Amino acid sequence: MITYTIPEDIIVTELDNNEAILLDMRNKRYYSLNETGLAIFRGIEASLSQDKIVESIMSAYEVDQEKANNSVNSIIQKLLSLNIVEKHET
Repeated sequence: MITYTIPEDIIVTELDNNEAILLDMRNKRYYSLNETGLAIFRGIEASLSQDKIVESIMSAYEVDQEKANNSVNSIIQKLLSLNIVEKHET
């Protein structure tokens, strides 16, 4: 099973318009997340499985499973490449 976690060195600040700014304290870099990215990030924070995150995106944005799955995969891969999330296989 694959799970994702967020390192303690990542600080999240939500903005009024459902977007967020992430600060990686390890390298002092800022990143922004749009509304969908923030929803996925929050799902990871809540220890939801990727399937549950896809379901929540489908429900919140009324998109089909393929589109939601593609969005979730894309954003998770980007967050992994930036070391904002960590992947664990058990």
